[in-house]
Amino acid sequence: MKKKLSCLILLLVTGLLSVSAQPKLKFSVASFEADPFDLTAQQKEYEKIDGSGARKAIIKVTSNNPDDDLKAYHFNFGNLSHEVVERDQELWIYVQKNAKMVTISRAGYATINRYDLKMTIEAGKTYLMQLSTTGPTVYTQMVKFSVKPATINAAVMIKGPGEQAKEELLGNVDQTGAIAKSLPLGTYTYKVMATDYHTSEGRFTLSDRSKIHEEEVIMRPNFSEVTLRVDADAEIYVNDELKGRREWKGTLKAGNYQVECRQEKHRNSSQYITIEDNEDCVIDLERPTPITGTLAVTSRPLGADIRIDGKAYGKTPQNINDLLIGPHKIEFSLSNYKTETREFEIAENQTSEVDVELKDVARMTINSNPTSGLLYINGKKTGQTPYTEEMASGDYDIKIVHSGYQDFSSRIHLDSSQPSVTFALRRLLVRPTQGYLQAGFQAGSFMGFGVSAGCYLKNINAEASYLLGISKSETVYWAGDDSNGERQLSICEYKPTGYDFKIGYGIISGTRLRFTPQAGVRIVTIKSDDGSSKANALSGCLGVKAEYALMPSVGLFLSPELAIALKQSSIFEQLATVSSKVKSWGSGFNVRVGVSISF
Repeated sequence: MKKKLSCLILLLVTGLLSVSAQPKLKFSVASFEADPFDLTAQQKEYEKIDGSGARKAIIKVTSNNPDDDLKAYHFNFGNLSHEVVERDQELWIYVQKNAKMVTISRAGYATINRYDLKMTIEAGKTYLMQLSTTGPTVYTQMVKFSVKPATINAAVMIKGPGEQAKEELLGNVDQTGAIAKSLPLGTYTYKVMATDYHTSEGRFTLSDRSKIHEEEVIMRPNFSEVTLRVDADAEIYVNDELKGRREWKGTLKAGNYQVECRQEKHRNSSQYITIEDNEDCVIDLERPTPITGTLAVTSRPLGADIRIDGKAYGKTPQNINDLLIGPHKIEFSLSNYKTETREFEIAENQTSEVDVELKDVARMTINSNPTSGLLYINGKKTGQTPYTEEMASGDYDIKIVHSGYQDFSSRIHLDSSQPSVTFALRRLLVRPTQGYLQAGFQAGSFMGFGVSAGCYLKNINAEASYLLGISKSETVYWAGDDSNGERQLSICEYKPTGYDFKIGYGIISGTRLRFTPQAGVRIVTIKSDDGSSKANALSGCLGVKAEYALMPSVGLFLSPELAIALKQSSIFEQLATVSSKVKSWGSGFNVRVGVSISF
């Protein structure tokens, strides 16, 4: 019996030694890390509570070998309890807090004893563990990022599995907002960054080599379009940087800002504003507070109008409150008194005083347009314009005489508060002394075209005219003896010409109109159409010529007149008895109208 027992023990020891001598497969912990984005352990449907009432942590275990059997692994956290659940191709290990080491075993594999987690497990946290059961073989999967908005040139950073993994730049998205790359299987974290946008972070797991993993990222802007405005002529500063005056429109990133409105002689207004993400807004800012003082204003006499820096403030006496500190200019004006100006200074919360005595005598200036007119004041010749003299307020008779212009004569009121006056002279388009040429048409008893030349010398007028008749007489039959004593009959018509010589006196009315009564004589010569006979008549002329100047040197005239026969030659007298037209050429009423050019 003892021999049999000894043989059995020997066979058992030999078998154990034989098994221990066989080489075992190995696995390793490829990575272990906390996942700050995963809140699974805190969700009601997944959480588990330990004996102390604290949530258990979850360690999500995966393998880099898609064919690996995760259920074959066993975990030991020493005296800390744990529970293993299989979910979605992962092992979820619920473990109590404070775990620092774990022993992992699997049949046919070398055990990993007391693996240092390099951190202390916290309650309610989620951790990721990836096991590796293969050597150099690496399985990869294509990952594609789609970033919106597409035009922001976002950069994608990723961090792979493993304790030693470092964050690396995957690249910048293209113009469509996309970027793609093939990566080893495993769990990755990523960051997508772009100027003026919040960094977007996330996690993805690559576990199926046959598919493309798509990760869509919508970037959230960290700015807003902002309008800052203030109802004052103030400069707007944001974080001590000048942005504009009265209103500024621009982009501000989300956050808190100090905004100041600064204005000269005012206390700055300051406020804090908060800009939210992607919320365009209009913000009305507080106005700067004016720094002011008071001005007490009086004048002698009272009742003067007050203007400070060009703005009206009523009449004296008066206390003017809320004037900005610093230098100012005040003006006093009162009818019939010289305007006075003073400068003063306003101090904060102080009362300044200004008292002025107004004078009714001022250094007045009389101007004319054009200048150099001869000036008469109260009938006395005083000089030429412009004329400056110390004068009291009051009424004066002013006369200004200027060659070529109508005399200005008026009684005016000079006011010390308005010490400068200007009078515009009206230019004379008809002058007392000038020469002229006229051309026109005459209608009436003697119809024809005429030209005249004349002149005015201090309104005394002399004029000479030539008139060419346009009508002929009736047919005249003459019977007489020729040189041989034989009876001869002649038939002819007569045509007139006239020569006028007149004097008159021009009466100017205004600047454009002149009336000239005229008297003179007209010599009428008539001549037969065959040149065989002619006759003369002398007439007296009485009339009035009216002239109107259209512009300098050019005008119109109208001259009605009455011709009275004074003396006629025998032939003219005989012709007048048989021809009414011949008779009318020597006497009758005519009107001449035409154009006049003066010089």
